[in-house]
Amino acid sequence: MSQPAPQPTEVPMIRHVLERPEGRLVLDVHGTHGRPVVCLPGIGDLRATWRRLAPLLAEAGHVVYSVDSRGHGESDATFSDHGPEALGDDVVALLEAFDLHDAVLVGNSMGAAAAAHAALAVPHRVGALVFLAPFVRVMPADRWMRPLVPLLFAAPWGAAAWSAYRRTLFRTLPEDLDEDVARVRANLAERGRLAAVRGMLRASKGGVEARLGQLRAPTLVIMGAQDPDFGDPEAEGRTVQALVGGPSTLAVFDATGHYPQIERPEATAAAVLAFLADGPDGA
Repeated sequence: MSQPAPQPTEVPMIRHVLERPEGRLVLDVHGTHGRPVVCLPGIGDLRATWRRLAPLLAEAGHVVYSVDSRGHGESDATFSDHGPEALGDDVVALLEAFDLHDAVLVGNSMGAAAAAHAALAVPHRVGALVFLAPFVRVMPADRWMRPLVPLLFAAPWGAAAWSAYRRTLFRTLPEDLDEDVARVRANLAERGRLAAVRGMLRASKGGVEARLGQLRAPTLVIMGAQDPDFGDPEAEGRTVQALVGGPSTLAVFDATGHYPQIERPEATAAAVLAFLADGPDGA
């Protein structure tokens, strides 16, 4: 099943560079006025993963910041730490650099763990959290997966292996899937990119999981009902709900895998906007 791309938007987009101690991060800012929404991709993904969702949120009156994680996309591959806390510290730096308050942090996959860490670090700057297919806790598969990561995603086959695996995570296929996969594969073929992916895959989320109960910001959890990364996506969503300390709500999308922001952008935008407008019961 394929889904057409949303119509082009007139909302302005500006590219920015954020300096960090070990390198630079690159991000796009969509829109000029409104509540800030910071979008964080998952492992191996680029800020282009928000290409369908960011315009919809910006058109609805938000300013959307979409970031290339350290080691990914146009951001430098010079960083030594790719764990969720380090990624979350980058989010804190962004919030402080742009002096953002009442920000909405939207994290896909491991990006949700980075969002959680940032919300815990600077709760006065974060007003809400949106977790899309989140990896915010230690999963049973981590025990056997971590030792295999250096072999599975090593050069010269690592970029092709990750791209092939990533393709299997979709259930509703965007029209530009081939272009999307090619873009990710080309980026991972650059020097240092696979090391970042391996670092993220091997990083423990145990530290973030242990502090999820300290979160107080309202949290929306969105799961794809056919996400192959989870044995029972809805059950995982409810587990995450039980772990977070603040009010939460769960939305489960049919015919959706690991990337609701790409597979179901209109439904994702509608759920996010309702959640922000009406509070934790809005979705």
